[in-house]
Amino acid sequence: MGVEFYRDADVPFYELKLCDVGGLAYKKHTHEEYSIGVVDSGKSSFWCEGKTLEVNPRTIVMIPPGLVHSCNPDLKSRWKYKMLFVEENWLRLFLANRKIAAFHRPLVSDRSDYPVLHGLLKQLTAPASPLEKEAGILEFFEQALQGLESAGTRGGTELPKLRLIKEYLHGNYQKKITLAELEQVSGLNKFNIIRSFKEEFSIPPHTYQTLLRINLAKKLLRQERQIVEVVCETGFYDQSHFNKVFKSHTGVTPEKYRKLK
Repeated sequence: MGVEFYRDADVPFYELKLCDVGGLAYKKHTHEEYSIGVVDSGKSSFWCEGKTLEVNPRTIVMIPPGLVHSCNPDLKSRWKYKMLFVEENWLRLFLANRKIAAFHRPLVSDRSDYPVLHGLLKQLTAPASPLEKEAGILEFFEQALQGLESAGTRGGTELPKLRLIKEYLHGNYQKKITLAELEQVSGLNKFNIIRSFKEEFSIPPHTYQTLLRINLAKKLLRQERQIVEVVCETGFYDQSHFNKVFKSHTGVTPEKYRKLK
């Protein structure tokens, strides 16, 4: 595969790098963004602040902006890793009013975060909605913060605003929706919306949007509408994505559901 990059014009604050090569090495360098890397296979050495650590598969490395570092593979093994770059200004808004010193130092972790990050990075290369991608990134950082701060409580004034978000999703779920839109509709800080909405309604807003789309798809399929029409009307990216999501929610493919009597 070599080295590949993924970007999404609808979610412009991140870039994803996928690397599957042998013999690749890096000089000491810095990034303007927050960098979250995960090693899938092979071993490498991570140098930072005068210290060198061994990085094994399933290890996560988080590097704040401006920190000089380097990472070089063990030449005896094929090095495969993914690196997510998140703009500093975007993440600073998320971290506002949170005294998290750990986010200003490098973190090397072998914790259970790997499946979550692996799933997120897979989602970022898939035809997911911008709301789903941004929510996924926020949820990863929320999990990374666990144990580093005590959870706050939601103010009583938030519930009416969360209901405004729910109403907005009902009226616009067939369209692309971003957290910035939900922030404008509700007046809530977009970096708190995912957590607050999930606490109140048990699922995040992008999942709620997907459920609304699936419910509409079922109605249209019962009317024996063509699947390509259903895909367009429900707002899914393409038929492959629709088939996968529909089956994950119903247990059957759209075509099989359409033929049920």
